[in-house]
Amino acid sequence: MEIKQIGNFQAIALILIIVINHLVLGTPRTLIAETGTGTILNMFYVFLVTIILVFIVTKLFNNFKGKDIVDISEFLGGKVLKFIVGIIYILYFLLILSTTVRIIVQDLEIIYFENVSISVLTLLIIASIVFVYKYGSSAIIKCNSIIAPIVGIIILVIAFSNIQDFSLDRIFPILGFGTKETFITGASNIFAYSGLAILYFIMPMLKDSRNFKKISIVSTILIGILIIGSVSSLVLSFPYIENINEISSLYVESRDISYWQVFQRIDGIFVFSWILALLSYISVVLFFIVIIFRKLTNTKKEFPVVLAFAALTYAATLIPNNIFMIRFLEDVVFKYTNIIVAIFSSFIILILANIKYKFVNRKNNLINNEIKDMPNENLYENRNT
Repeated sequence: MEIKQIGNFQAIALILIIVINHLVLGTPRTLIAETGTGTILNMFYVFLVTIILVFIVTKLFNNFKGKDIVDISEFLGGKVLKFIVGIIYILYFLLILSTTVRIIVQDLEIIYFENVSISVLTLLIIASIVFVYKYGSSAIIKCNSIIAPIVGIIILVIAFSNIQDFSLDRIFPILGFGTKETFITGASNIFAYSGLAILYFIMPMLKDSRNFKKISIVSTILIGILIIGSVSSLVLSFPYIENINEISSLYVESRDISYWQVFQRIDGIFVFSWILALLSYISVVLFFIVIIFRKLTNTKKEFPVVLAFAALTYAATLIPNNIFMIRFLEDVVFKYTNIIVAIFSSFIILILANIKYKFVNRKNNLINNEIKDMPNENLYENRNT
């Protein structure tokens, strides 16, 4: 896959589409189940922690301009670590992709496609993505740059369209289940920012790597607005939102929205945007999977790789056979895999790589200083040797 140099807006859109689909998936419901009425306060706390971590990540990348986390892993531990990290990220992307697709397709079947089996609906969606790949990565990136902001705006419109039904009484007790749950165990809600994992791969794709910090900070702020807006709307609108388990909580909210006599039900618009976002999401995640795989194997042909991973995604999507397994994937596997892989593991690799970088630089500087301090005749003899 020929990687085109992308601009700031396109880079931000690649990150946002991941979070947008996770919001549709049901992330707000999972967040609220963890911290109750304290979720709004918890989300501001998690946002501050995340923005600090992202700022540190951008600093750690300063020594590795034009490199991604796979390249940095090779610097840290050679080809073995490069291969391990690459495989872990491929499996991670496959897991979140298949989990997200299965849950969203399940919701779509409940809402609009009762007479279409999940296997057929999933096959149609993935087959359409494979077809899109024939137009190359540029088409994927450009389409996503249109879809991501539109769907993001729709989510915010839905979040605040029921503002007349908001009740500030519903945020009390403001600490939810308690201080510990809000600020300590509730810190695990940082998984909602897992879309920022794309930051670890986007540096080599940028037109100007100096904009990496700007892209990272702006993306984090926009994600924070989407998450805090969605969660605040649900907490203020529904006193028992944690009991909504069957379909997307954002869809439930959209069903109650109407504008004058013209738009009595806008949930259809939401579902349409939802499908577009899902298609773009699958394309983007497959895009990064293929990039990692080709980096590990130096594969020349791209399309067979796309077909192989599309088939794996389809097979993995059909593995859950009941709603309890699906919810376990969403509430436990999806959540903690994001925390371990997308947030902390890569962060640790970056820290260790920077320590090695400074050690290697210091060693090289010492060698250079020793050479400079050598008498000329010894230097001549050393070169001859």
